[in-house]
Amino acid sequence: MYTLIRTLFPALIIIGLSAAVSRAGSVSGKITNEAGQPVSLASVLLLRATDSVLAKTELTDEKGEYHLTLIADGSYILRVNMMGYEEYASAPITIGSSDVPMPDIKLHTRATELKEVAVRTQKPFVEVRADKLVVNVEGSIVSTGSTALEVLARSPGVTVDNNDNISLKGKQGVNVMINGKIQPISGQDLANMLKSMSSNAIESIELISNPSAKYDAAGTAGIINIKLKRDKKIGLNGSVNGTYGQGIYGKTNWGFNMNYRNKKVNLFANYNGSYREGFNHLTLDRNFFEGGQFASAYIQDNNYLYKIGSNSGNIGMDYSLSAKTTIGCAFNGDQTDFLREGYNYSLVKDADRPDMPRHFITENRAPNIWGSRTANLNLRHTFDSGGKSLTVDADYAAYPSSGTQDFTTTYYNDVAGDTRPIAAPVILNGDLRGMTQIRSGKVDHTRTLPGKINMEVGAKTSFVTSDNDLRFYDLSSGKRVEDAGRTNHFVYNENINAGYVNLSKEYDKWSTQLGLRTEQTIADGHATTLKGDSTFTRRYMQLFPSFAVQRHLNKKNDLGVTLSRRIERPNYDQLNPSAYYLDPTTFKQGYPYLIPALSYSAELSWVHDQKFITNLNYTRTAHPITEVIQPSPTEARVTIQTQKNLKSMQYFGVNGSYQVKVTRWWNNTTNANVYYAHYTGDIAGTNLSAGRVTFDANSSNSFLLPKDWSAEVSGFYQAPQLYGYMSLRPTWMLNVGIQKNLLEKRATLRLNATDIFWRGYPRATSTYVDYRESFVAQRDTRQVTMSFTYRFGKRTVPPTMRHRGGAEDEKRRAGNATG
Repeated sequence: MYTLIRTLFPALIIIGLSAAVSRAGSVSGKITNEAGQPVSLASVLLLRATDSVLAKTELTDEKGEYHLTLIADGSYILRVNMMGYEEYASAPITIGSSDVPMPDIKLHTRATELKEVAVRTQKPFVEVRADKLVVNVEGSIVSTGSTALEVLARSPGVTVDNNDNISLKGKQGVNVMINGKIQPISGQDLANMLKSMSSNAIESIELISNPSAKYDAAGTAGIINIKLKRDKKIGLNGSVNGTYGQGIYGKTNWGFNMNYRNKKVNLFANYNGSYREGFNHLTLDRNFFEGGQFASAYIQDNNYLYKIGSNSGNIGMDYSLSAKTTIGCAFNGDQTDFLREGYNYSLVKDADRPDMPRHFITENRAPNIWGSRTANLNLRHTFDSGGKSLTVDADYAAYPSSGTQDFTTTYYNDVAGDTRPIAAPVILNGDLRGMTQIRSGKVDHTRTLPGKINMEVGAKTSFVTSDNDLRFYDLSSGKRVEDAGRTNHFVYNENINAGYVNLSKEYDKWSTQLGLRTEQTIADGHATTLKGDSTFTRRYMQLFPSFAVQRHLNKKNDLGVTLSRRIERPNYDQLNPSAYYLDPTTFKQGYPYLIPALSYSAELSWVHDQKFITNLNYTRTAHPITEVIQPSPTEARVTIQTQKNLKSMQYFGVNGSYQVKVTRWWNNTTNANVYYAHYTGDIAGTNLSAGRVTFDANSSNSFLLPKDWSAEVSGFYQAPQLYGYMSLRPTWMLNVGIQKNLLEKRATLRLNATDIFWRGYPRATSTYVDYRESFVAQRDTRQVTMSFTYRFGKRTVPPTMRHRGGAEDEKRRAGNATG
């Protein structure tokens, strides 16, 4: 494989970058007022003269100067906007291969200034982009008061199952990022973090199904990037908010954010708190067989209530050392207190005693505390106006956790009139202490090569240490006896070193991108138990090429092709062999022999009118990591929830994302997926070779109503689907919300109802040769929420985000968008 890539990659670069011979130029100039003084922070827009499509945009610097680069040959109109001044529009200008100097542009003060602009707009819940879908959480009425995990579950193509595993377009292996930074936690730890994150702190969520080489290669199903809110206005700005929701139980969120920005300094801080109560009602029908004959069954009814209180905040600063150099720092911290109290009733049926059923009851209580402490230092330097820049990041993060688990199980015979237990209760106590630490550094450099080829190169190194000490004690005899079968101290260390190069070029009707990323993984795990020690080591290096080409057919239509290779590494939680006790017949345990999953993905996209995007996608994954609930290989009539490698997964899909302006006051965005996933593998003596055609659809409607009212109606439907050995039944959800702007639009009042018909919970069946399990997991998803937000500070100045040389994505990834 390496030989093939080394042979083909240079040829692909030559082919991709030689697809056309057009050249690109630039435009520069200065903006002044009537007194001849420079006007800073004016918006300079370059529009194609033929169709007024935006080609480039820039904000003037302190000297009133602007420089727009990497512009394809053609005719353009230059437009300048600045609050308090009349708009300026130039005559058509022709741009070729060299710089076009513009004469100084003088802006004229408006004779009168309106107190309020009458035009009203509302961002759609889902925004369609050529390379991703953007879920605009900040502007969504029905997302108010939700958690980040709940918003994800309602997002197009995203599924969250009963164990809080996240999949994108029917594929697991999603890499979750926050403000462009990978989250090293996964599984239940990631779900808990997202449950404690309020939607009030989120600006938008980006769903990227086929990332380029500049992104980390992790995530065989793509990337979900959660962007947190950050005020970009000049001066002191901020907002306060409060939310209360009621389902079966109450839920509340509160918080504030503040931002101060001038030409040199940007200071930001925010805080969010929440308290939520809820439930999980899980019913199970579990049947064991021997030689195809029924042996026994458990019919279980699990009810647990939870209480989650969380507090999170961050503070940071960006400082401009000069017009070309900015340094920044950010510090984040959060803590979540989680209490789960449960009651499990299990009816036991045995083939050899059909007339003598019995049952057991397990009561459990598990208080836990987890949190995070992160710090980021960053630097961005722009060398020249041609897009040459350097960004440097240094990060540290710590994720401490602690908790206890108390279980009491009592066994009974189901004999009429006899309520006595069979024996003394079995009492178990678990004590967990854990800490995960991450240290990372990365450098990204962007420059323009001869021939107007944009080059991005970078390197990154990260070190992760996870230390989890789980100790179980049997208290049944009245003494505290350490349980040798469940006690485990697991330490996992991982070092990933990466480098990438990404080349791209814009032509009149073509755009191309070629990238290559290499990642070296060095990992080892060590488990210490009362029965002995075990160690595993992983050493491997992989290449991850990516290729993209887009053809502009005409004013309305574009075609694109993307190819990429990605990896999903097993994380420390999936590898941890510690057994987590759920009830006497169920354990959750990691599997230390997992190997990385590797995938190849190809996608053909058609973009019509920048509103309608249709994709054809094919993905082949070797050794996909899949969550399974299987019978224990060592204990009779016991099941284990764990992760295993299947042999392969092939995915064929058609995805459509469509934005329609039905009327002036009604906008609709609909996303639909039709796909077929075929799995092969052999687990628990059960050969698997199965697939199923399925689909999902998500539709969001926003309405602009009179007198500053607006409304939103959204819903999704997931048809029956197959995931490995698990067959899932359909789910659907309908949500509605209404909003009113108050106090001269400084305040917003929102009321919404989610999952009105209570059909958004999972139901599924897992089937093996000697085991079959069906479950229904009901949750507190049907709720009504009211929210009030008040915004303070200046509102009439433009944002200060600068667009330099096409490297904004690197700027976001460098941490300057943290907050």
